[in-house]
Amino acid sequence: MFIASSPLNEKVLSHLHSRLKTDELIAAPDSVRDPYMSQGSHPDVVERVWNKLGEALPVDCRCLVYGTPALVQPTSGIILAFCLGTAYCMRFTSSRMDEAMKLGVKTLVNWSPGHVTDATQSFGVGWIFGSWKVEELQWCREVYEFYNQPVEMK
Repeated sequence: MFIASSPLNEKVLSHLHSRLKTDELIAAPDSVRDPYMSQGSHPDVVERVWNKLGEALPVDCRCLVYGTPALVQPTSGIILAFCLGTAYCMRFTSSRMDEAMKLGVKTLVNWSPGHVTDATQSFGVGWIFGSWKVEELQWCREVYEFYNQPVEMK
């Protein structure tokens, strides 16, 4: 598996690199002793991303991106979802944004110490914070299919 050198991944990679758990850009889930407990995210969040969203995809897209549990589209190298402590983020298609917002999906998260993260500003257009909704399985599959083609490297 590879990570595309694409503007679509730039902000996410920059953010994950700043949280640096390792210098290794991409690694297999089994390359660390216990990825559910030891990679900086709550194990329920890792389970949601890898075991629920990931199982909605036709192939195994699980990996570690700079040590962070993530899903990466294997054909294009586009990051589809990643864990972020007690939250997770998903790439989204604009055609579903109105529907998602009506269901309560957010692009902002308020962390307990008062810090706010705006997914669109921090990670780029088309990113949302996961909200444990059943619809996310279909949305993740749609994004996988949307990016199921090689992207031009910059």
